[in-house]
Amino acid sequence: MKKLFVVLAILFIGILLAGCTSQPPAPVVTPTPTPVPTTASQVRGCYAVVADDPQFSVLGTALRAAKLETAFDNGSFTILAPTDTAFAQLPNGTIASLLKEPEGQLKQILLNHVINKSVMAVEIVKLGEAKTMQGTVLKINTTDGVTIGGVKVTKTDIVCKNGVIHVVDRVILPPVTVKTATPTPTPSPTPQPSVTITFTQDLTTIPWPPTVYIPVGGKVVWKNNDPFKPHGIAALNNPTSFKYFGNGTPRNIPYGKTLEVTFDQVGRFDYTTVFQPQTTGTVIVTK
Repeated sequence: MKKLFVVLAILFIGILLAGCTSQPPAPVVTPTPTPVPTTASQVRGCYAVVADDPQFSVLGTALRAAKLETAFDNGSFTILAPTDTAFAQLPNGTIASLLKEPEGQLKQILLNHVINKSVMAVEIVKLGEAKTMQGTVLKINTTDGVTIGGVKVTKTDIVCKNGVIHVVDRVILPPVTVKTATPTPTPSPTPQPSVTITFTQDLTTIPWPPTVYIPVGGKVVWKNNDPFKPHGIAALNNPTSFKYFGNGTPRNIPYGKTLEVTFDQVGRFDYTTVFQPQTTGTVIVTK
């Protein structure tokens, strides 16, 4: 009986020790997926990307001044973004001048850098041209890199939530339409029945230039007030003038004397003065 008790005790202790030394299987741990980071430009609009990038400080200022910072929130656009270096190539004072009226020419210049759809670099090289929101059609060339509207694209495909930005090395100026005022016709002087043209000792004539208007039957008087020089008139090589000024032969006018000619037909009659001042004059005869 005592031996049976010892045997049972030994078996119990063995079972107990076996239970203590056995390890349960390790649990299977499912790894947590690492999220793929999303770049800031992919979650922000194009204006926010420009505003936060130091190389676009002038562009950001211009967009705010022209009130275009929210203009592209809805839709998909391509921004051709000039850097500060690009703006610095404009003539001195250009930016300051444009900022004085930001919603005028400045706004048009900025819109000339926006295409009304998102066009990635791989697509741009396939295009021959692209129309901007300003209305200008920009030619695209891939002969030496990529140029749009004559400026070089230096960086591409900055993706934004509302489009894409391509960096350019110069400002793309739109063609300027110069509006010229319709000139107001200068009325012809009122014809005078009698007009005097005076030669002075200062070697000038009064009036100057010696062109006058008279009616048919009007009279022109040439007067020499120069005590030191002889003066006179002669017809130019124009047969219609020969009738009044002589057939190319000068008609001299001594000091203190006058030459009077009455014009009896409508027309333009040209002549030249003799000695100094040597110039041409015209008598215009109207009805």
